[in-house]
Amino acid sequence: MNTAMTQATLLVVEDEKLVRDLLKDKFEESGYQVLEAGNGAEGLAHLHQSNIDLVISDLVMPDTDGLELLMAMRTEWPDIPMIAITAPSNQIYLEVASRLGAARTFEKPLDLAQIESAVDALLA
Repeated sequence: MNTAMTQATLLVVEDEKLVRDLLKDKFEESGYQVLEAGNGAEGLAHLHQSNIDLVISDLVMPDTDGLELLMAMRTEWPDIPMIAITAPSNQIYLEVASRLGAARTFEKPLDLAQIESAVDALLA
């Protein structure tokens, strides 16, 4: 991994703390700076305040969900890629997210190697 990539800032938006911590730990180990949010509203606040290079977001969350976050991103930050994640029971959300412009979609349980590979490719 090149050093320019490892200086990238990722935003993890996930209401399940366990999943959020898992992603944060994985990407910090890989040299990324990681910000975290518990819902889409917190995610939007981070996008307004920080220079984010890529967003990994759950789709089904309380308050502002991942689809609302994705739609706001396509309007305000069209160049920031989003990786959408959700439970297998929410497959339709992944299809909608793809149509709305999510760069990649993944079902839980997450394959961290696949997600890291996607992040590296999107930031290359």
